Amino acid sequence: MWRYVLKRLLTAILTVMIAAVATFVMVRFAPGDPVLILIGEYATPEQIAAARAEFGLDRPLLEQLAIYVWKALRLDFGQSITQGIPVAQIVLGRMPETLLLATVTMVLIMLVSVPLGMMSAVRQDRPLDRVATGGSFVALSLPDFWVGIVLILVFARWLHLLPSAGFVGPSSIILPAVTLALPLAALNLRLMRNETLNVLNAPYITLARARGLSHRAVLRRHVLRNAIIPALTVMGVQFGKLLGGAAIVETVFGWPGLGELLVRSINGRDYPVVQGCIIVITVMVVTANLIVDIAYRRIDPRFRT
Repeated sequence: MWRYVLKRLLTAILTVMIAAVATFVMVRFAPGDPVLILIGEYATPEQIAAARAEFGLDRPLLEQLAIYVWKALRLDFGQSITQGIPVAQIVLGRMPETLLLATVTMVLIMLVSVPLGMMSAVRQDRPLDRVATGGSFVALSLPDFWVGIVLILVFARWLHLLPSAGFVGPSSIILPAVTLALPLAALNLRLMRNETLNVLNAPYITLARARGLSHRAVLRRHVLRNAIIPALTVMGVQFGKLLGGAAIVETVFGWPGLGELLVRSINGRDYPVVQGCIIVITVMVVTANLIVDIAYRRIDPRFRT
């Protein structure tokens, strides 16, 4: 087990390094000049040159990359061009909100998709199965930003039940979490339904019933444990997507997370903050994948070999 974990940790470190270098190169070749955005396009050439020297943008690209990598290894991601404060302070200040949103969303996904998917399979071709299957098709076809806008109109503007933007209390997380969870829960529901049907038709389920186990015991001990393994794969990928790909939903709801910070930093050409966001998101994604892989080996002994 420890050799496997060490191997995955080395792979994760390599992944983070590749992401850091790729992000550095891409933001440098992106259109727009952060110096002109900061000091204005009517600045004198002397002011522009002084600003470039202050942020190290006047040095050759390879030298900038070497300095960035050396500082990043010491967890020094530089200072924000637009805010003038350390990038680590900005990014780490936004990370709890993103983790909170992703965690609440994953809890909603599991609470809806796992039991409803199994119930849909057990009651195949009955009204519950047809409603769940049809509803999942609809949920998968709806864009996230459209769902978010509709939820804001209904629950914030018309009913005045929930806040529409920002983080003003525990109720603020409901709308963005539901918006993110809706399509992912629909995908997991269909996956759980299909896997449950496959497991129910397996010979060892027939043997378990022949041994006199109750229907509930069969579902809990055998069906759930085997059917949820493929769903864990998808959930691990989904958690990574929530950490790094929830930028649109965070922007719609004004949620103060890493996604909203990343979008704002890209628009402002704040290179250090963009790079810091990508590195932190990559670390969280590879960590989530590592946890899922370890969970595989605990749930299913076949993965241990």
